[in-house]
Amino acid sequence: MIKIGDLAKLSGVTIKAIRFYEKKKLLIPAEVDFYTGYRYYDENSVRRLSEIVYLKKLGFSLKEIASFDENTIKEKTKQIESDIAKLRQNIKALSLIRKNKKGEFIMNSFVNDEKAVGKWQRVCAVKSKQEFLSGQYKDNEEIFEHFREIVFLPEGKGYWCFKSWTKGQINVTWTSTPLDYEIEGEYMFITITDTYDNSDHDIVVYKKVDDREYTIQDLMRKDNIDIEFKDDPSALGLWKIVDFVDKNTQFDPDKKQWKGGFVIDTLSILPNGEILVGFVKGDAFKTKWSKGVITFRFEAPVSMHYEIKKIKNKDYLIMEWKSGDYIFGGYIHGSYVFEKIS
Repeated sequence: MIKIGDLAKLSGVTIKAIRFYEKKKLLIPAEVDFYTGYRYYDENSVRRLSEIVYLKKLGFSLKEIASFDENTIKEKTKQIESDIAKLRQNIKALSLIRKNKKGEFIMNSFVNDEKAVGKWQRVCAVKSKQEFLSGQYKDNEEIFEHFREIVFLPEGKGYWCFKSWTKGQINVTWTSTPLDYEIEGEYMFITITDTYDNSDHDIVVYKKVDDREYTIQDLMRKDNIDIEFKDDPSALGLWKIVDFVDKNTQFDPDKKQWKGGFVIDTLSILPNGEILVGFVKGDAFKTKWSKGVITFRFEAPVSMHYEIKKIKNKDYLIMEWKSGDYIFGGYIHGSYVFEKIS
């Protein structure tokens, strides 16, 4: 048996708090001396006090703790999930706060635009809407060339490079300034903003394909990663990231191309089709490989081709990189290059 002071020291809870819990009938002493009024506690008391402290940290009220059971857990779980959903909505709303060209903060909440929802196909990029409407225009094919099709998801939801949208504006990943759009008949005109000076640059014209309410899952390309294992002894071992090269550029170990940081750090290619992918931040996950192929599962499953080259007596593994650009856009931006360590 221990006294209330010892229980307080042992549990890290104040004597005042312990007495309060007793008053609320959450904690009952194992014994109370009739003459002195001293309270004594046993192992069950220590365990019960630990439960109270733990449940309070999880957000339970004293009333909930007093009637704690499986239903209480379910109700609290629902409440927390609702709180998380609300926080996510707040994060999304915060991401929409921006400065206009006058330096004023614009706080946009979502405004629906039924005409925008659905799939759109790129027609051309021109200098003005009037140029397109005149019928005498030349398409600047380099502008928005990777966005041959774009989709407006219901309720302003985003995907890929398109973070979100509201009536008249699209929030994108490459600039904090929203892209303005307007719809006239079956055409949409999106004003492309210069990333450096925020000036209006070009107009990209899209034609409506359909009014379907797509989901993100509908838009994803999904490779078959259920592959039959074929051995490749030259691939076995530890590989360390050294570069990232453009799809149309050859790797040169003396002229590194990628100036930024990397996400992937190492590939540990093991026998029997297993591979351990190490990330720069220290995380890792296990996936599968077969001769010429490495599989990943991010937003969607992808199967990436690799080849091994010997350059200046060193072995390099060059793996095409299928990111969101492939999953949503259908193109491969470039390849990771790994040098064999062991």
